[in-house]
Amino acid sequence: MIRTRVLGCDSVEVADSYNNISSVYSTPNDYEKALRQYQKSLEIKVRVHGQKHALVVDSHHNMGIIYLKQGKDEEALEQFNKSLEISIRVYGQDHPDVAITKYGMGLVYERRNEMDMARELFLVCQQIYCKVHGPGHRITVDAANAAQRASRCAEESV
Repeated sequence: MIRTRVLGCDSVEVADSYNNISSVYSTPNDYEKALRQYQKSLEIKVRVHGQKHALVVDSHHNMGIIYLKQGKDEEALEQFNKSLEISIRVYGQDHPDVAITKYGMGLVYERRNEMDMARELFLVCQQIYCKVHGPGHRITVDAANAAQRASRCAEESV
């Protein structure tokens, strides 16, 4: 990679390149390649900034998404929890990065048919998005719809 030769192995720009390459591999046949690229990005960011830095959040979150797509719920939750811990410490409870990670966690719990937990997480997302973007914003409405979906599924299973 040209950036590696020019900027060195521990450059955040190189980490961003690995992150971008991972996005290309985020299709069912290439999930393992995506994970490898996200891991490379994460390793550089941790070496340069430390494990608890804001720039590490997206790598953990993106790895969580890939594990979610693969149906690897425990691994997804592990990555989402790492992302969430850092996001809350850096940004506080009411930041969109906190909401997006909780949304991913909600999807895991929804798939596990743990609808009360999924609903709770989606509602927190809705509240955060409402504060940041307003009640009519697409992402706020999506979180509200996810919470309603989880509520309906919970009621149907009773």
